[in-house]
Amino acid sequence: MSNILIDNSLEQYKTLIDELFKELYGLTTQLNNPKMADTVDEIRTRLNEPFLFVIVGEVKVGKSSFVNALLQADREICKVAPDPCTDTIQQIVYGEEEKVIPINDYLRKITVPSEILRHIAIVDTPGTNTIITQHTEITERFIPVSDLIIFVFEAKNPYRQSAWQFFDFISKEWRKKVIFVLQQADLIDAEDLEINIKGLTDYAKNRGIESPRIFCVSAKREQRGDQLNSGFAEMRKYIHDNVTGGNVIRLKIQSLLNTSLNITDTIKQGLALREEQMKADTTFRDRIHILLDSAEKKSWKQVEDLDESLINEYDRITDSIQRDFQEGLGFFNLLKKSILSIFDSSEGMKEWTNKITGRIESELRPSLENKIREGLGSLADSIQHMATSIDNEILKSKAGIKSNNQVFTDIANKRQERFEQLHRNFNEWASNANNFVASDLLDQSNSLLPQVQAGGALAVIGAVLAAITHGTALDVTGGILSVVGLTIAGVAAAFSKNKIVRQFADEIAKGRQKLDDQLEDKLKTYVREIKTKIDNNFFEFDTFLAEERRQLDDLTFTYKDIEQKFAKIQKELNI
Repeated sequence: MSNILIDNSLEQYKTLIDELFKELYGLTTQLNNPKMADTVDEIRTRLNEPFLFVIVGEVKVGKSSFVNALLQADREICKVAPDPCTDTIQQIVYGEEEKVIPINDYLRKITVPSEILRHIAIVDTPGTNTIITQHTEITERFIPVSDLIIFVFEAKNPYRQSAWQFFDFISKEWRKKVIFVLQQADLIDAEDLEINIKGLTDYAKNRGIESPRIFCVSAKREQRGDQLNSGFAEMRKYIHDNVTGGNVIRLKIQSLLNTSLNITDTIKQGLALREEQMKADTTFRDRIHILLDSAEKKSWKQVEDLDESLINEYDRITDSIQRDFQEGLGFFNLLKKSILSIFDSSEGMKEWTNKITGRIESELRPSLENKIREGLGSLADSIQHMATSIDNEILKSKAGIKSNNQVFTDIANKRQERFEQLHRNFNEWASNANNFVASDLLDQSNSLLPQVQAGGALAVIGAVLAAITHGTALDVTGGILSVVGLTIAGVAAAFSKNKIVRQFADEIAKGRQKLDDQLEDKLKTYVREIKTKIDNNFFEFDTFLAEERRQLDDLTFTYKDIEQKFAKIQKELNI
């Protein structure tokens, strides 16, 4: 018959599972979920808790000797004294050194450096005749969490009422963990022992235990090495098979693993939901890029259309001026002007040149400015629409945030805060008209900005762009004036007509090219800068997404590693 109380065959798995629960606890703390972390910590504590035996019996029935013999300890676990020991409950647990720790008036903890106590903890109660008034301390603190309750009776007299009175305090749901021991069986003859066994059985059945387990033992024989006649082997086998043995430990491990599966499944669902939300956030960010790219292309097309319209208008007016200028340089026209200037100074070459210049000022500039104003209105609408579309996307995504499961409550709240902050910041930025002014153009429009009312983003855009193109038109005019300012006097100019006309045409062409290049380049640069400014509003959000992606990848990797390890242990244990 087996004389082994503790089966160490599954200890290696307990160690592996303990390590896994450490990792699982670390994962729950990474998730910043204290409630789940506490649950995991509690499971791990339960895994490592020793089996708890509560020893009950009257004084002088040999409880201390019984415990020492049962545990086969390498040292005395319970102190054996000839006189009754203290009326204090003693919780005996493993410790690196032997010491007594008072808990309250009725309870003290004793630590003993004995290896068996790594697996079994003992609650040694004082005699039942002294603890009736203290039964709450035992029945509420220790009985519900105990693995085995051992009622120790004197083999010669198992009928003492204080023991059975204490038994009545034990809830019916916990009585299934009770065994009965007739100690000091070596002090009674076999016939009387059988009578007392029957009497003890009747007492137990009358209190609701249909098949009471009763063991007759002699601690003295066991400690003297007479294991064949001590009765402890049969009792140890029962405890091994029903409390501390491999199958029981397997069931305990299975229960803890099943509990852990509830946690890992919850984390798995949380990770899946978080991954879904991450995809939604990434899709949202991609939509912003698409909107900005689309708005930029539309604005560039408007710039190109505006540029083409201005060039056409420039060509129409300058072609007319060039024809008149060429005709005015004809021999007879110059001769006529020279003769008339003798009698009327207003008909001279200088006055004629001023008229040509006046046409540039009165026809070209107003016409270009009108075209610019029309084109800029459309461009400003596009810029404004770009900002509005972005704001609507932020609102839509913010409103579409799903409530998260219990795992990622903290993270879900932070995500909501990010969207709230993004919306507030973008609204604040978009309401500032100066943000729609390109930085390298601001100096050119400073003289116009004071005329713009606060908050008028479109007006600011119009003012800035009008300032740019206004300067371009002046450049073109200045170029023409420099040509017209050539020495054109008298009939001698006729001999240089072709050269003058070519120079005039060249300057007109240069002004055209300058208008074409500068307008399109500056306006496209402006559009690009506004797009960049809008996109820069998402810098903090992009940083958040990048950190979220890294954290989610780390959590998923850790979770999958833990999941695989749990699955491996379950397979090996056939759970």
